[in-house]
Amino acid sequence: MTAPPLRCRNLHCRRPLWRQGASAVRGISMEFDPGRFHAITGTDGCGHNLLLHLLGLLEQPDLGEVLVGDIVATSLEDTARDGLRQENFGFLFPACALLPSLTVLENIAFPVLKTGGLSEADQAEHTLFALQFCGLEDDAQSVTGTLTPERQSLVSFARAIVHRPRVIIAESPTEAETLVALGRRAVDDLGLTVVWGTQTGGQAAAAADRVLSMEDGRLVS
Repeated sequence: MTAPPLRCRNLHCRRPLWRQGASAVRGISMEFDPGRFHAITGTDGCGHNLLLHLLGLLEQPDLGEVLVGDIVATSLEDTARDGLRQENFGFLFPACALLPSLTVLENIAFPVLKTGGLSEADQAEHTLFALQFCGLEDDAQSVTGTLTPERQSLVSFARAIVHRPRVIIAESPTEAETLVALGRRAVDDLGLTVVWGTQTGGQAAAAADRVLSMEDGRLVS
């Protein structure tokens, strides 16, 4: 039986100074099946953004494990863990973090150019696919900084999928209807696993196959 692309066991993590204040994850174990949209909901300070950083291998837990497939990712050395993250994950953040002076096409292509390992033909194929998937063909040569915030969020999504990851980690990005719809399509059409942090009652929760609620670092439903 194939292991889920992402799971965690007994995760604990406390960060007294994280973002705007303290944050914690307390004893969370869960599996994230492929081809499903998972929403993790809660109010500010509930710990869901820290949990997403742990799941996406951006932070190391104080206790517990994160597994990517059959690999215990949290036991790897930094370089190996970084490589596993770059290969398997795409990320959406509250800020798009694009390079505003580059074109849309250049921003989307940046991850595959940076990591290497693909021929020029494959790089072009991956970039064109991500561009078309997100409906950005007409904006390909536009300077990214001139686009509306909503269009920039679509560029960030295209960049997140250009290297064909297994999992999309969405850390409370803007919940424009078009962006959430792309998350849904990535599940339905590409079979990706999407894990999306959102406020209680957000659009992502409405689009999800599975909704998990957090309070004070713990899963409550």
